[in-house]
Amino acid sequence: MKFLTIYIVCTSVLAVSVVQSFKMPSFDEITDLFSSLYSSDKSSGSKSSKKSSKHKRLKRQSAEIGDESLEPFEVRSSALPLMADKATINKRYMPTLGNGYIGTTVYSDKMYLNGLFNGAGSQSHRAAIPALLMSRINLSNPEIERRGTRKYVYNALQGYFMETIKSEYAYIEHKIYLHQKYIRLYVVEINYKLQPVNFGGGFLTLSYPPLVSEDIDFKKPVPYIGNWLLSGTTKTAEKGASPRTVFVFYQQPLPMISISGSQKSANYTFIMSVDTNEANARAEFDKAQLDLLNGDDANYNFFMSHVNEWQKTWDGGRIELSGSNTNQLIKAVWFAQAYILNSLPAENPYLPPPYSDLFYGCGRTSIGKGELGKDYQGHVMWDNEFYILPAILPFHPYMAKQMLRYRSAMGKAASERAASKGFRGYHYPWESAYTGNDVTSDPCPGNDTDCNWRKFYTTSGVALAIRYYISMTRDRDFMINPIYSGCDMSREVTWFLASQLVFNEGLKRYELLDATGPDDYHPRVKNNAFLLCSFSLAIHFARYLSCMCQRNEREEVPDEFVRKAFYLNLPYDKIKRLHYQYEGFDPDRDKPLKMADAILLNHPLNWNYSTDIMRNDLNYYELLTEQKTSSMTLSWFVIGWKWTGEVQKMATAFLKSYQDYIIQPFKIWTENTERSEADQAVGSTNFLPGMGAFLQSLIYGFAGVRIKPDRLEFCRPMPPPNHKKMVLRNFHYLNNNLTFTIENNKVTLEVLAVDNRFPLLLRVNRTDAPEVPLTANSKPIVIEQALDGFFIYSFQETCELPRDYIYMPFGYIPWADEYNINGVPSLHTFSFIFLAFVTNFYLTFFL
Repeated sequence: MKFLTIYIVCTSVLAVSVVQSFKMPSFDEITDLFSSLYSSDKSSGSKSSKKSSKHKRLKRQSAEIGDESLEPFEVRSSALPLMADKATINKRYMPTLGNGYIGTTVYSDKMYLNGLFNGAGSQSHRAAIPALLMSRINLSNPEIERRGTRKYVYNALQGYFMETIKSEYAYIEHKIYLHQKYIRLYVVEINYKLQPVNFGGGFLTLSYPPLVSEDIDFKKPVPYIGNWLLSGTTKTAEKGASPRTVFVFYQQPLPMISISGSQKSANYTFIMSVDTNEANARAEFDKAQLDLLNGDDANYNFFMSHVNEWQKTWDGGRIELSGSNTNQLIKAVWFAQAYILNSLPAENPYLPPPYSDLFYGCGRTSIGKGELGKDYQGHVMWDNEFYILPAILPFHPYMAKQMLRYRSAMGKAASERAASKGFRGYHYPWESAYTGNDVTSDPCPGNDTDCNWRKFYTTSGVALAIRYYISMTRDRDFMINPIYSGCDMSREVTWFLASQLVFNEGLKRYELLDATGPDDYHPRVKNNAFLLCSFSLAIHFARYLSCMCQRNEREEVPDEFVRKAFYLNLPYDKIKRLHYQYEGFDPDRDKPLKMADAILLNHPLNWNYSTDIMRNDLNYYELLTEQKTSSMTLSWFVIGWKWTGEVQKMATAFLKSYQDYIIQPFKIWTENTERSEADQAVGSTNFLPGMGAFLQSLIYGFAGVRIKPDRLEFCRPMPPPNHKKMVLRNFHYLNNNLTFTIENNKVTLEVLAVDNRFPLLLRVNRTDAPEVPLTANSKPIVIEQALDGFFIYSFQETCELPRDYIYMPFGYIPWADEYNINGVPSLHTFSFIFLAFVTNFYLTFFL
């Protein structure tokens, strides 16, 4: 007993000293560091050394080259990205346009439709529909063309691309957009206005793609009330499906437009409507034609109906930065959000898709890409849940819900996949498309198909997304409505994951013997740390959710599964206090890593472990991760370094996480760093996972957001360095609408709308201040000393919160940190501390 008392005192003193010795850097310290990073090239070395040290890619794509607009949401350029021949447009770096139902890339002769694929198995890819209205304007007089000036504008706020031509006799606008209200419509608008003093006139000539497709057998077009109807059927269906028919209603575009004579100005709008449902395609086409005949301002009003819907989308929620001398980061934030939003379902369409019409996912590169052999062929992968969904969930929960609906709808295929190897539950494939069956086109090394089957993080990623969504919304419709079946999906995913865990009699622990983690360089390993923790979280949360769903918890998630979640053999070195990526990991033999799986425990898993272990993991794996890693890995390092207070490392990783991956002028994200045309042969562009992880580094890193089942935490919130303010505008928590303005050591909270089902309370950490009810129409609440953090919660139902931990040696679970972060601890916290202490003491001295 005396020994036990000494042990408790010593470990308590050690824990307190660790906490007290850790000092978060101030905002000014971080700002000074970033300023020095920005100015280091100017203040060191000779001219030659400065020139040689400058990153070639960043120089070629610096924010000052190519983008002439000062608006944060707009690109205006005098040049287009070109191939090495300096003549051919590099369409990899052109903007994508979309509304979650149809998509295209500017100047591409192809467009794509939600859920329309062609090809079986790994040949499945988005079926290309000819973009019948896509063209470029040429002036009939080559000399006038030579003397004219062209500008290229992409407006993210209003969702359109425009090419303008200023010539001696006219100013011409050529606008392209995919309508945000009439979501089946591809729209082209051409306007011209004669110059006050002009020298004659001329013609605009346009050429259009042919009515052919490699993926669809089209019939001959038939007349439709002065316009045309084109229909065709995909050539090859996925296993378990039939070829699908697509219908295209379109106006015949003009190959030539005269701009001479007495007509001083003119406006032309051309439309095409696309769907697999002929009635819906016709309805929107007919409605648009009526709108375009409605008065002199019909074309303008039609365009504004699109703009207004985009404004509603942006008003739904967004991240804003301000207070900087440069627009570079501000624009990166705007355009990352824009490319993700135009890949997700519009929230208020004219004809909402019926319940039978799923959103089939945006893939890695939006609905505007996905042809055979490129851009992962438009397939849905784990990125949808892991990188994209958490970035948009606080602002657009409806979109997140539709993303999860795809996984629910594919439950039958996921169940059959698990059953094929004798397991119950849902196991989602690495890549899926229309049917939910495995259509993986990117095999493991050696074409090891079993390796792809063992990418369990696709399935555990779905469980994590459910956890995030339920914690942010407590949406009962998602839980019990058959078209979402959140309760069933959580249970079935958990049954599959739990079935993969095998008991080791000698260790008295459960193990994951053969699995592939996110690090592709090391497939089929034993006891991957990230997978074990994600499995544990999935099981604990499924038990909690079964209670919220008012079901028998022990039948839905048996006690055996919960025991597995507690007693996993997590590869952890209690001497070095760090996690190994997997059992048997050898840093000399196994480097480099493509992705440091172990650092994912901090984010997005929100795993319960001490800060010093987190720091040790980051330092350890920083040296082992390859230099040309993905932007996502860098974003996770940003979040980790922010949490541990490693300011310089955070700064370096943050700058690199976006600067090295954005192509100017249209802010196109690349999967890998692309410094030459050879680099373009691998990887994708308009890479949504990179954008999503970047946005997550702002939300869950700098803003310090932690989504917990019972509360929303803001831990040491601060704006990105060199920026005075970050705003999380229209942040949705439990159907309450909030805006957080984050400044230097201060956060201003505005309550815009409340849901009386979930009344919110605010508590500021490390103060004796009473909890503040968040009520509608109240004055903005200013939280001083915000670096101490705060949290918002609504009284939870009677369900026991998930016990998110694995039994580990003493000192692993941050009971002291948990006590301090939340201010006055609850009974639940005291119970957790006592349970953790007793268990860890036993494990340390008796096992």
